[in-house]
Amino acid sequence: MTKQAQAIRKGWQWFTESRYGMFIHFGPYAQYGRGEQVLFREHLDQAEYARKACEWNPEFFDAELWAYTARKAGMKYACLTTRHHDGYCLWDTETTDYSSAKQAPGRDLVREFTDAFRAQGLRVGLYYSWIDWRIPAYFNGPEKDPEGWETMKRYLHAQVEELVTKYGRIDHFFFDGVWPRTAEDLESIKLVERMKSIQPDILVNNRLGLSEEEKLHADGGGGSGDSEVLGDFGSPEHVIVPDQKRLWESNQVTTWRLWGYTNGERWRPADVLLDMLCECAEKGGAAGGNLLLNVGPQPDGQLPPAFVERALKIGEWLDVHGEAIYGSDGGNLTEFISYGRQT
Repeated sequence: MTKQAQAIRKGWQWFTESRYGMFIHFGPYAQYGRGEQVLFREHLDQAEYARKACEWNPEFFDAELWAYTARKAGMKYACLTTRHHDGYCLWDTETTDYSSAKQAPGRDLVREFTDAFRAQGLRVGLYYSWIDWRIPAYFNGPEKDPEGWETMKRYLHAQVEELVTKYGRIDHFFFDGVWPRTAEDLESIKLVERMKSIQPDILVNNRLGLSEEEKLHADGGGGSGDSEVLGDFGSPEHVIVPDQKRLWESNQVTTWRLWGYTNGERWRPADVLLDMLCECAEKGGAAGGNLLLNVGPQPDGQLPPAFVERALKIGEWLDVHGEAIYGSDGGNLTEFISYGRQT
């Protein structure tokens, strides 16, 4: 391992040793089969969307089967969307009844997820969106609606604190949807400090907002910044861009473009997905990179068969060649190789 990798704090070593995780975009948007942002992109009626969301019941959701599949696929951790931009929560929150616990499922899906994945020996990650399309104050900002903004900010902070308090050890936390707000608007630095007082070894990603006041930088997912950075790991999206200043993982879809379940989407071949994993491990940066490979489960809660087929093929390769990925360091050992990649 490089000196940089050796310097990584003990509680984070699992991340560089893992190299490969499962990203899961799951919520009531799956019913539409047109991606995770169908409410916003198609200008759907909010009241009608909420009615349908409250009736959504993924009766075949089986977190134990998801976790078993992830382990067989060679993944070492997983990250679930606890709440995407539509505001619907997959856990038993005290902040709202717009949740899987209070509506049709009557289930705390985050609880089932965390319990099942830990039982399979996998690390647990939670995704949380800053933005909530139902709340105008997020768009209006603290300048136009100071009272609404404070109410909304307390709501966001309370939800995050629930997530890092109620579900045992959380290893990985993925914020999203920070645009167009700043770190000062959201008090994201203060929130992360609170999270780490509860979960000292938690890894938090970089989508925390630009901080003009402290001259700190956090990018929104398109790449890594070249100034002082917020967040423990970079999270480039749809690209594989090494981060020279911190840990990083590339977020990639298994299909052509969208994260949530989408009818008729083209699926990338298993060898293309495997090459993404190898490219992440090969590329250097602060300590090599991880691949967080996404799946959008079907509205009934089942993993799409096309995803399972590809994931298990990659798992078979890792059963034989995993020593070239897990715990590896970046490549560039020689100027040219005839086949594959270097680690």
